Amino acid sequence: MNSTDRTIYLDHAATSWPKPEPVRLAAMRCYDELLANAGRSGHGASVGSAELVFDTRERLAAMFAVPDSKDIAFTRGATEGINLVLKGFLNDGDLVVVSPMEHNSLVRPLKALVETRGVRIETLPADRFGRIDLTAAAAIAADLSPRLAVVNHGSNVNGVVQDIGAVGALFPEAAMLVDAAQTAGAISIDVQRDGIDFLAFSAHKSMGGPTGLGACYLNPACDVRPLLEGGTGSGSASTTHPDFRPDRYEAGTLNLHGVAALSGALNHIESAGLIGQLKSELTEMLIEGLSQTEGVDVYSPPGSGALMAAFVIDGVPPEIVAQRLEEDFGILCRPGLHCAPLAHRHLGTHPGGVVRLAPGFGNTVEQMQQAVQAVRTIAASGRNA
Repeated sequence: MNSTDRTIYLDHAATSWPKPEPVRLAAMRCYDELLANAGRSGHGASVGSAELVFDTRERLAAMFAVPDSKDIAFTRGATEGINLVLKGFLNDGDLVVVSPMEHNSLVRPLKALVETRGVRIETLPADRFGRIDLTAAAAIAADLSPRLAVVNHGSNVNGVVQDIGAVGALFPEAAMLVDAAQTAGAISIDVQRDGIDFLAFSAHKSMGGPTGLGACYLNPACDVRPLLEGGTGSGSASTTHPDFRPDRYEAGTLNLHGVAALSGALNHIESAGLIGQLKSELTEMLIEGLSQTEGVDVYSPPGSGALMAAFVIDGVPPEIVAQRLEEDFGILCRPGLHCAPLAHRHLGTHPGGVVRLAPGFGNTVEQMQQAVQAVRTIAASGRNA
């Protein structure tokens, strides 16, 4: 479908669309004006680029209550930030406690470290929606001595949001890594208040920014080895990689065009506010409507406890449902396992997966009503087939 005139885009968990106008303006300005390599030259264009990078880093620090912006490293996305922490912080034999709702961006590198470093994994107990059971987790916490606690703040499968502060309090001696790919830009995150040592996020989801860019907060009290070494524009006389921040973690040329677009996204957030309330309200409409539909099983928690709605129609494979939603109703969504097979095993939806409806910027109440009616139409046709 080439036209967007009748499109209802409900795949914001994969990436946000449309981008807010400040993002487009910042990106276009970046291409229209002279933008040189930051920190690689002394002329005005390079200095201007460096100032853009510095300003964006400072604004991210303010957004997440990071005391010193030098502790925020730009990455290619949440996945690179997670890899940086896991591979740079964990040592042989370390124990890691995780939620059952983790994405493969964490599971795959962690499994690799099980093989190469003998890292051990303990999965915390959770309810049927994947929310960590704090009472049950507290009962076993005393018998565990993890070096790292990992929490997927907002699931990309069913949108369930974890209480990261409460989880961190269970393991006060452990560092805590939060995957905020879905929640950065949606929910208030304060690394000091929430006890977060590492915060990895991407720019293109709830932040509303560009793909191919993210950032990771690294607590200066935690030693993390760099993932890459190379040119940084600093200490060029030395063949040894810098040991100071943020240069230690930013080898190679930064995605400057992405940083510019991210600055536009921050302009939008600072003006319009976080998008989490809108996402929760629209998601609750979907969950309520779908839960009242015969033949539909919903796997997202009710009561404004999720940022997206996951469901299955009895007897109709998720990929067929998604295909019909697009072809018959112009609704774009994502079926399947969503790169999170362990989450689906916990939910009981493996191997078929679910259909995920993820609202965001630009969506309306009327569109949610249309989406629910579309699912009801498909469910009814499935029963009558």
